[in-house]
Amino acid sequence: MTESDAVTRIDAAIRRIEEAIESRAGDHAALRERHAALRQEVADAIAGMDALATKGSD
Repeated sequence: MTESDAVTRIDAAIRRIEEAIESRAGDHAALRERHAALRQEVADAIAGMDALATKGSD
């Protein structure tokens, strides 16, 4: 293997690593968005239950 072959292989490996990092970052961003939406749905549901409980105790 020549020095140029080694450099080519290293460059290719770095590109694969960078692509994997970008892909995972996108996956994590999507998961954070889904988590925030779910958290809001749960908060809304609890607020609705609290409102019903308050009405029922009147």
